[in-house]
Amino acid sequence: MTFFGVVDTIKIMNTITIPKNLIKTKSEDLVVISRKEYEGMKARMLPTFRLEEKEADKLDKLVKAGLREYERGEMIKATSLKEALRL
Repeated sequence: MTFFGVVDTIKIMNTITIPKNLIKTKSEDLVVISRKEYEGMKARMLPTFRLEEKEADKLDKLVKAGLREYERGEMIKATSLKEALRL
């Protein structure tokens, strides 16, 4: 490669600065992706809900009741969720 080839390569390179506080520990990785790819990944993600107090207790009770029914064999068989919920 000639000197001019190196100069041409340097002209098209972009430089970015990554603040040290973004890289907290050696075990954490930093990933750089395009905005388009990020938005696509975000759109495919499932929403996260945080339940507190009464809502969390209610869900805990429903899960425990469902597990007890499962252990006793008191479950319905359905080929789809729609059928199971009778929608």
